[in-house]
This record gives sequence, structure tokens and C-alpha cells, in this order.
Amino acid sequence: MKNSKRLIVLLILTLFISFTSCNKIEFQNISDVKLQVSFTDESADKTDYDMTKQTPDNYYVALKRVTLLGDEGTTDFEIFNEDNLSSSFVFDFNDTETTHSLMQGTTVPDGDYSSVEIEIYYLQMNLNISTSTAIEERNIRIYLSDDAETESGLHQPGDMTQIDNSGIEEGWLLGNGLSPDMTPMSPRSAAYSNDETGDGIGDGNTWFDFAGKPANDYGPFGDVNFMNTAPHPIYTAVINFELVDKNGTEIILDFNVNECWQFEDKDPDGAFGATDLFSDPNPTAWHMALPIMTVTLE
Repeated sequence: MKNSKRLIVLLILTLFISFTSCNKIEFQNISDVKLQVSFTDESADKTDYDMTKQTPDNYYVALKRVTLLGDEGTTDFEIFNEDNLSSSFVFDFNDTETTHSLMQGTTVPDGDYSSVEIEIYYLQMNLNISTSTAIEERNIRIYLSDDAETESGLHQPGDMTQIDNSGIEEGWLLGNGLSPDMTPMSPRSAAYSNDETGDGIGDGNTWFDFAGKPANDYGPFGDVNFMNTAPHPIYTAVINFELVDKNGTEIILDFNVNECWQFEDKDPDGAFGATDLFSDPNPTAWHMALPIMTVTLE
């Protein structure tokens, strides 16, 4: 289903590189490939920072493409590939019982597959956000791909926007001058450029610098390593398999998102907020850790 039909509560990724552990097996007579998310299992810490870690209550991932990568002569098998980012499939996960089929009336050819490659449009989840007066749960969307470049869209990689209960984007987060309340603002320039007229809205002339990332090309999410290393303009991740073989015919791709939201809590108040974002002596580190992926045949 497209965005309007497959919003039901993940992902990943975050985000972003290959894992090294891999068990290879010959896949035969595969009837379906399904996606599910685990929220409770402990994930390995993939950072070198003293990070505060949180697990979201729900998890959305918008995927443009999913491809099984063949090994030892097996041809790669593309499960789906949408024409553009805006038509990405959106998968929604609330619990470990929810699964979504990735197949579209096709079958997986027999062969050896060792990893999966995915193109990610955005991640979305409820996160605790610290304001000047309270800690609030907000529905936050983090864009990893650049639809401004690819489709004349409004979003740059690293943009953080707030989504209302009906799924409508309310505006860009952090606000003019890194608003302490992280009030959603629109258009994008209102949140990410200087207020030179004194009306509380950025005028689009002088763009903020987010830890070395110019805001006219990148949003505030993540540190400068995200800007330097993230595939561009469409974010791509290759994830090797951890395989559990139960002699089945369905491939279950399970993403463990336990403690995936990670940040340096520089206030400290236990939640992420604009007052955590300091550049001195080092820019604040904050990112979405790429979940451990388990593949089960069942």
C-alpha cells in the first residue's frame, strides 16, 4: 500500500551502515517476506559517547526500496522499488506482534542471500521532548533523504518535523534561534534562518549552522558525521543477516529498536531538547542508532 493506505506503527534505522555478523543459508520456496519490530530486547551500544538512550512506543519507517542481496553468484532480488520518495511504503509498528508483508505478488527466487539493502525516506516515532516548562511526548519525523533535490519537495536530510494526530506535518522543529520549546514552525526557512526583522520568524536570508551543517542544505538532526557519511540524496543502508532457521518458508525481517534514540543530555533533564544543543567544546551528539536485524525463516 502507498502512504495513505499503509500507515499502521518501526524503523530502523537509523541508521546507516553495514553490520558484520552474517549467517548464510540457501533460501528455497520462499512464500513471503515480512517486516516486524522488537521494542524490548536489548541492543548493542553502537556509539562511543556517553549517551542517554530511549525506546519509542511506536515506530514508522517510509521505505522506497527493499532488495535482498545475493551471495555466491545469486542475483540480487528487488522486493519493491517505488518510483519516487513521495510514494514510499510507510510501515507502522506498535508492538512485536505486528508484521507487514513486503511482497507484491512475486516470489523470492531460490538462492543464497546474505543481506538486505533498503532506501529510507524518513523515520517517525513518539519521543520525549524537553521544553522550557515540561517534558512532552511529540510525534517526530526525521527525514534521511532529500526530496528537495530529487522531487522539488520541502525536506532536506536531517530535517525534524512534528506530525499531528491526523498525520499532517505541523512544521519544522527547533524553531527560530533554536527555540527552547521546540515549537514547530513553517515554512522551513522560518525555523532554520535568522530572525532579522524581530517578528520571531526566520526570514530565509541567513541560515543557521547546525554543528557544521548549513541549514539551507541539511536539517539539525545528527552531528556533522551524518552530513559527511550519509548516502545522498536517497539514504541507503545495507544490513547483514543474523539468521534463525526454523525450517519455514517466510522470511521475517525483525528490527530491534530498543534504545535506538540516543543523545547527549547536556541539561541534564532526561529528555532531548533545544537546551541540549551546544557546540562548545564539542557539538552535541544525537542520532538514531541502526537496529540489530534478525532474519528468521518460519
